Amino acid sequence: MDYGWVLKRAWEITWKFKGLWVLGILASCSSGGGGGGGGGGSSGSGYQMGGGSDPRFLQFQRWIESIPVETWITIAIIAGLIILVLGLVFLVLGVIGQGGLIAGFNQVEDKGSVTLAEAFRLGTANFWRLVGVRIIFWLAGVVIAVALVTTLVLGTIGTFGIGLLCLVPFLCLLIPVGALVGVYVTLTQVALVTEHLTVGDAFRRSWKVFKENLGPVIVIGLILLFGSMIIGLVLALPIIAVVLPAAMVVAFGGDQATTAGLVTAGLCLVGYLPLMIVANGVLQTYVSGVWTLAYRQWTERPKGAALVAAPPPADLPAAA
Repeated sequence: MDYGWVLKRAWEITWKFKGLWVLGILASCSSGGGGGGGGGGSSGSGYQMGGGSDPRFLQFQRWIESIPVETWITIAIIAGLIILVLGLVFLVLGVIGQGGLIAGFNQVEDKGSVTLAEAFRLGTANFWRLVGVRIIFWLAGVVIAVALVTTLVLGTIGTFGIGLLCLVPFLCLLIPVGALVGVYVTLTQVALVTEHLTVGDAFRRSWKVFKENLGPVIVIGLILLFGSMIIGLVLALPIIAVVLPAAMVVAFGGDQATTAGLVTAGLCLVGYLPLMIVANGVLQTYVSGVWTLAYRQWTERPKGAALVAAPPPADLPAAA
């Protein structure tokens, strides 16, 4: 497999057809919703730390306690519905974006060009089958997780806790296995879109390609993994440069310095957020392109075909 060609060609298409970046941003919607929970926990922790010494916090605490329980239940239900609706919206956008990226790269290789509208239309056309792939993947994940937890609990009870010693190496083994499963699902989506297969046929086709090209799959996966980690670290440096001084001001500064530091840090982060979104969209576009082009190479270029010479015509006389 020509790794250099795949990586270079994916970047050429990513850079030339910048409309695909929009689909990359959409594709990121269904894979980046887990960062909000940690922020809520830290804010609650800060409230408890300062609540006993500042009268403003005591007043706020009394106001919270005066709100009826029924109101909190209503707020929780509304918040749950909002989260559910947003989750569904992000899922729809993510599936359309992923399908559009795969179809877009595939069309560039077939026809030489693609527009955002064409890629978006193709992503929408494959929407329900791509959703089917994700549903099967999620259901299989739930079944496997339940089976693993049940086995772990029964093993722990049966061995009087000795089975817990196997938990750490088992969890370490799950990391590479989970990564390979994620690649398999990605290839299933590529097979479904590029070869116009049904959900079942896409799983079978991608499994065949996955097994026959396991080495190249691992190599490309590692390249993309370490490359994404480096890019993520570079993108995180400005955030670290803003958050650390703000944290120092909060820890050692007075009230006015704390307010000014938090406002400044907040404005900087808000200003940096669009750049982060675009950069993440570009990265998502490139990664999808690499897997699409790699899949095409695995399925359309027989090994050693260029080294086999064509036989001479049967009607030519044999050389003396």
